[in-house]
Amino acid sequence: MKKQMIVITTFATVLMSTWSAQAQQAGLSDYYLAPVEAEIQANKLANNQANRPDAFAGTWLTQSGSLEVQIGNCGQSVCGKVSKINDAANLSNMTAMGSTATPVSAIPVLGKTIMEGFTASGAATWSGTIFNRADGQTYACQMRMLSPTELEVTAYKDKPENGRSQVWTRVSNTVTAQK
Repeated sequence: MKKQMIVITTFATVLMSTWSAQAQQAGLSDYYLAPVEAEIQANKLANNQANRPDAFAGTWLTQSGSLEVQIGNCGQSVCGKVSKINDAANLSNMTAMGSTATPVSAIPVLGKTIMEGFTASGAATWSGTIFNRADGQTYACQMRMLSPTELEVTAYKDKPENGRSQVWTRVSNTVTAQK
């Protein structure tokens, strides 16, 4: 989907440049073109920013609200560790994927690195692994920025399309050392 957006954005940019030149020759004002060109530039900037590792840096609240995860650089990749447990009894929304759940008390997660090895895998998409405290398993995972304050996290076994997704909300941009 993101590749399609990049192709569409690129096509739109070329089309707008051609149309802009023709519009100016016909005596039309840039006033009519400015909003469209501004949107194209904003989309380019958003895609470029989401491809940088520091775009994910900060503290994120899981969809269930039970954990806060601090995400930042870990050497050549991006990782995340649990910085706060808001409700120890509330398991992650990424429920067991075919495994028997392990009690939360048996899985200490405060300070645990639960996201590891995230590297760019596509436009605004990063891939790595995530630990699911609901079942004590580690899964392949993709994360992508939906907006500066929303992060989609998808845990899966075989393909992202068959996984379970959550939307995490940014709590802060402050990051401390990861490992």
